[in-house]
Amino acid sequence: MLIDLRSDTVSMPSPEMRRAVFEAEVGDDGYGEDPTVAELERLGAAFLGMPEAVFVASGTMANQIALRTLAQPGEVVVVGAGAHLLQYEHGASAKNASVQFHAVDDSRGYPEPGQVAEVVTRYRFRGHPVAMVAAENTHMSSGGTTVPRGCFEQLLEAAAGVPVYLDGARIANAQVALESSAAELGRGARMISMCLSKGLGAPMGSVLAGSGDLVERARQERALLGGRLRQIGFMAAAGIYALKSNVERLADDHRRARRLAAILEERVGEGAVASPVHSNMVLFRHDRAPEAVKELADREVLANALSPGLLRFVTHIGIGDEEIEVAGDRVSQLVRRRQ
Repeated sequence: MLIDLRSDTVSMPSPEMRRAVFEAEVGDDGYGEDPTVAELERLGAAFLGMPEAVFVASGTMANQIALRTLAQPGEVVVVGAGAHLLQYEHGASAKNASVQFHAVDDSRGYPEPGQVAEVVTRYRFRGHPVAMVAAENTHMSSGGTTVPRGCFEQLLEAAAGVPVYLDGARIANAQVALESSAAELGRGARMISMCLSKGLGAPMGSVLAGSGDLVERARQERALLGGRLRQIGFMAAAGIYALKSNVERLADDHRRARRLAAILEERVGEGAVASPVHSNMVLFRHDRAPEAVKELADREVLANALSPGLLRFVTHIGIGDEEIEVAGDRVSQLVRRRQ
């Protein structure tokens, strides 16, 4: 039994989603003539509590377009030190948007408001004001940490009028975990993105939402990045199915992640799990994480190393209760064998 816990991006479309793809009505979205894309954008905007949205190829593209829409080359963007924008996009922001990042502590899952306020004040004093503050919900590098509404409000206050962009790649997970809504969790942000190809199980795509004028600018930036697609309604249909059918089931992924963490804590020892499980991720301490990834692959458990001492396991629609029990057993056996 191969158990793939590398990411929630590895899930396969269900038969029902494939049927929706097959039956989709399509047109040329480059001319704004794909009705299924238009429907996905309407649904995505409503889900995120924004007037309009644009369908883009990936979460990274959504982030890059947001940067190019809200900031100009040379301007300062405040971002968490562990943010996807900074750590996991291969320097794309320097090449695509030519912005300056000012990193602050985000070990609690969001940029530390006191530090954000200090940075915003300092740059204003120097006559070079911050163009954008970026946050993430859920926060991947701290283990899928959810950001409650109150914490986001503190960040908005600290930004003192500077536009806040919310990278909501997994905001549906936050919605379910916090028993809130994506619209409420992101209220006050200037733009919000959401991935359809992670926990929601679609093959590709994200939506980037904001006001009508910002989304129109985002469409232009999408074209400049080569992201204006044609008969893409087939993939938009998968996104529509995901939004309508796969949100509430994220609670199962969260439950299974908690179960995996409990197995590892019980069999390996207290402190084996590096952070509380908020959503669908488990961070596991291992002093030789890259080697452990290879050894686990030999045992048919796939994982990722986030750092030399940290493994990441991600539950998703393709993982059931049996897989969690087997994975927990195989990981704990590996650790015990090395002790």
